[in-house]
Amino acid sequence: MAGKWSPNLEPETLAFPIKPRRHEAFDSWLSRLTAAHRVSRAQLFRHLEIAPGLSRLDLARGKGGLDPALHAACDAMVERLAWAVEIDPEQINATFLACEAAALLPSAHRRYVCALCCYEAQRAGGPVIARREWILRASWRCSLHGLPLTDMRSLPLEATGRQLQAFLAHAVMRSRRIQWKIKPTSAALARNKTVIDYLIGPSDWVGLAPPYQRYQERFVANQYHFACERIAMLALAHSPRAKAALRFERMITTRLAERPLTEGRIETPVRGALRLRTCKLPKPRSKWACDIFALFAAYGTARQRQEQETALAAEFARYEGLPPPSQAAWPSRGLLDAASRAVPGSA
Repeated sequence: MAGKWSPNLEPETLAFPIKPRRHEAFDSWLSRLTAAHRVSRAQLFRHLEIAPGLSRLDLARGKGGLDPALHAACDAMVERLAWAVEIDPEQINATFLACEAAALLPSAHRRYVCALCCYEAQRAGGPVIARREWILRASWRCSLHGLPLTDMRSLPLEATGRQLQAFLAHAVMRSRRIQWKIKPTSAALARNKTVIDYLIGPSDWVGLAPPYQRYQERFVANQYHFACERIAMLALAHSPRAKAALRFERMITTRLAERPLTEGRIETPVRGALRLRTCKLPKPRSKWACDIFALFAAYGTARQRQEQETALAAEFARYEGLPPPSQAAWPSRGLLDAASRAVPGSA
């Protein structure tokens, strides 16, 4: 798989046998695998002679989320991927979730990670992964550090090295600020942790009653991903100040108003035609000429920002009890894909 991909290649073990980490979600591992070989998921499946239609499906739950007609193809996919990276198929099956589909976030919203986990992975030179629990609708905090999760859209993916470390450190501080300001109750956190463990490993609860049935009815299939601040709203829902979260839940589940008719029937409202706005003429572009003084000012600003980032990283290291960051230039590394390519052979 190293070099340019060609559809005429025979199936073979991959050049970079990247193995799934413990508690890693299937999509996270497959994204690292495709990023290391610089191919798409469809290209990887075609090269390994896996059913190409599977590359377009949501595989977070394995064959449990597929039509029974595709179960054999899913089992063959697991066997071929395990052969390609030289691991036991059970390690791949461990990346799947066995919960209901309603308990998972929509694929477009599976972008929440623990900033401190990413920070530690970046410092250690390891891959940044997404844990299985983070793609659940009821999940909003890291079970390792107890911090609220961070939306990856708030992190500049084009940042690398020391600049990315500074942004991750700032994201950790924002998560701690949410935790200190909202202060979720210990009872609500305990219920959340128990339900998350139940959703991740239902086989451990065989013969036992599902825990906290009322909590599951409210949060397992919640729709907080429609909120602009999903994590903050879930934190509020687990705190004594849950009125704002309850109002959002009632609003999101309210049906559209219906107009009763004289015959006893009801008619759903029809949205009227949209009003067209008059477009303004574009503003003329200003002519810019090179100015040596402006160039020096831009250099000074960039240098000042670099010093601020270094000071922020050092302050965060002292706060967390970590060794101070090196003053040397750090290797370029993105957040997810670039981090995987930096250490393509890491297990």
